[in-house]
Amino acid sequence: MKIAISYPPIVNKDGQKAMVSQNRNVQFFKKPTYLLPVVHGQAATWLRDLGYEILWDDGNSQLKTFDQWYQDLLHWNPDVVVFESTTPVMKFYWRLINKLKSDRPKCIVIMTGYHSMRKPEETLRESATDIVLRSNHIDFVLRKLIPYIDEHSNWRDECPIEGLMIRRDEKDFFDSGNFKQVEPLDLSPDIDRDLVQWKNYAYENGNYLQTPGTYATSVVRDCMFGKCTFCRYNGPDLTFSVRSVQKSLDEYQRLIEDYGVREIFDDSGVWYRGQEAREFAQGIIDRGLHKKGCYFGFNTRFGYLDEETVALLAKANFRFVLIGLEASDEETLARLNKGYGVGDAEQNLKIYTKHGLFPHLTIMVGYYWQTQKQLNQTVKTVQNLMFKGLARTLQVTLCTPLDFTPYHQECIDNNVLLTDDYDDFDMSKLIVKTPLPHDAYYSAVRQIYGIAFNPRFVARQLNFLSLHNKSDWQFLFTYGTRAVRRVRQHVFNLTKHEGKPVSS
Repeated sequence: MKIAISYPPIVNKDGQKAMVSQNRNVQFFKKPTYLLPVVHGQAATWLRDLGYEILWDDGNSQLKTFDQWYQDLLHWNPDVVVFESTTPVMKFYWRLINKLKSDRPKCIVIMTGYHSMRKPEETLRESATDIVLRSNHIDFVLRKLIPYIDEHSNWRDECPIEGLMIRRDEKDFFDSGNFKQVEPLDLSPDIDRDLVQWKNYAYENGNYLQTPGTYATSVVRDCMFGKCTFCRYNGPDLTFSVRSVQKSLDEYQRLIEDYGVREIFDDSGVWYRGQEAREFAQGIIDRGLHKKGCYFGFNTRFGYLDEETVALLAKANFRFVLIGLEASDEETLARLNKGYGVGDAEQNLKIYTKHGLFPHLTIMVGYYWQTQKQLNQTVKTVQNLMFKGLARTLQVTLCTPLDFTPYHQECIDNNVLLTDDYDDFDMSKLIVKTPLPHDAYYSAVRQIYGIAFNPRFVARQLNFLSLHNKSDWQFLFTYGTRAVRRVRQHVFNLTKHEGKPVSS
């Protein structure tokens, strides 16, 4: 049985590629960031280990055109194709699947991804998709589903595997029930890096100060907090599963010693905290991996790591810490259910920078309630943190309702969505009614990204050089050139609708 794990090239009218894999939401970039889809990589490895022939088919990272990708897929003639998608590319996928089923009627198409898992009937109605996985545990479900299909010709009528919606005919869909919310992650294999052609993802990534870099197999799936209203990791259908420290340490050691990886990032919604974080850092030190010239990074939340833990992480050569700031006023933080207050951010950032870590802030603007005062406060706070050197890099996005999350549903219930066309959900423009003209939020994006060119920010980076740390010199002279290029790209993406009328 031949199975393709496929990511087709999707290009918009501006010549930008859609980044689908391992993203919280799809964005289009002229200079893409190729992110290794971790869970799908585990699924591909597991199925290969079971004896199936696997095609790792990421047309984006393989630099294929759509036509080249499609013809190559038809030529390989898979029995099963697995896609991943989110809201902004749903219509593209529906058209593609209908075309693929027309050209290869016997091919079984499986759709995964947070949009489809929450609206499975929609994808079955709108396309010729055969199966929608209602589970975020893609690897565990495919590990059971593919052998069952292989061994049972009547799989459409009788399938005991939970977490699926299966097409029986044009109008009849079979729902196999809720999926298991928690899985023993140690059972899922480490990604076979050669199978997924890991070097295609090892260089074009703004999170890496050194290359080649890679994403580790996530230690937490999806997020142990799981309450932020705007985040796709929030909802009654989701909780979190945890991987053991020792299994993850084994993977880090292989990545460094066998593959020569120089930076490893863990994209868990929120990484370890407390005892597990300290055990992981101590394990890096005990194995001598902190002396191999490799940096480590992860996502976390304000208030999750105390100074003792941060100091140990720094000793273990951790560098990059990605933290969601989101906004800087109490009302917004409360409405987003962030679980921390305005004062927590600076207090935590002082600890990270004291121990030489590089905090990266993620900020959003354009909430449907955001006033000028709240917007100004966010801009001023971010500028203050960056000029003080309490954060080293940042990323701004327009708050776009994601995949039927609580925030998305709130926008629907409050009648503030300006569009229900999924193509408009690509984070390139505001799609909610706001107290201010949309241009005010686009202007804030320019102000925040403009920090990178401000003499006060540059002077702060030069001041870091007095610490005589290798990472500070790399940041200024290596990372800096890449950052300038990406800042310009982000500003274009997030402000290209500036000055254009808003339709409702």
